[in-house]
Amino acid sequence: MAYVEEEKLLRNVITTTCLVALGAAAWAQDAAPEAQSEAPAPLVEIAPGAQGFIEPSIAKILDDARRLGAALQERLNIQKPDDFGTSVDIESLRDRALANPRVRALLGIDNESLPQSEALAPRYGNKQVFLLASFSMPPNVLRTMMNEAISLDIPVIFRGFVNNSVFDTQVALQRVFGDDAKLVGFGIDPTIFTRFQIDAVPQLIVTRDQIDVCETAGCEADPVPVHDRVGGNIPLRDALQMIVMGQGDAMAVAKAALETIGAGQ
Repeated sequence: MAYVEEEKLLRNVITTTCLVALGAAAWAQDAAPEAQSEAPAPLVEIAPGAQGFIEPSIAKILDDARRLGAALQERLNIQKPDDFGTSVDIESLRDRALANPRVRALLGIDNESLPQSEALAPRYGNKQVFLLASFSMPPNVLRTMMNEAISLDIPVIFRGFVNNSVFDTQVALQRVFGDDAKLVGFGIDPTIFTRFQIDAVPQLIVTRDQIDVCETAGCEADPVPVHDRVGGNIPLRDALQMIVMGQGDAMAVAKAALETIGAGQ
């Protein structure tokens, strides 16, 4: 008897639950009929652990990057380092540094404490004739003057690199000298332009005495050395001859340079 009563009670509970569920479904349908017409949400790409969709695919981005890198690697042409025909004389740089009075003062040394070979020495050795030039000069003029200076063993000095770039300077040399650019030697020394107050090129400078190292920063406050100069696009031999004929302060040096040139021909 008790079993029959329990069975009836269970059936009543199940029936009541079903009726409640059906009523809730009907109420939801009546409360939001517009929701039934909406399209199902599109499937989205979910990365493991992510909170939303990712577009485009991370895998595709990485694959595209690898293929782009491989294509660039095939086209890249790695240039080998080039010294552009110049070499660094470490001993000379050391001697010039030790010859600078400011360096000696910082090191706490004087001329007497230096070996004879390391005492104050002229900056450019026995060179007293210089051609000051610029890559802004017409290429044919620059090429002619530099070739003549090199043949006469006259140093060619520029104020600085083109656009402060070694590579741009190499391009300028190739524009002027073509395939012979690597064989051309020249110097970069802004202190020469400062020392002689040069604001236009080309200039042939002939000094009466040998040039020492700068006494002030960049030679900005150094006295101008005794010298003669000839500016303009004229042959260097003619410029030296003009100094001799004009009896300039450096006439003896210009005359000796002409005699050396004549003896070498």
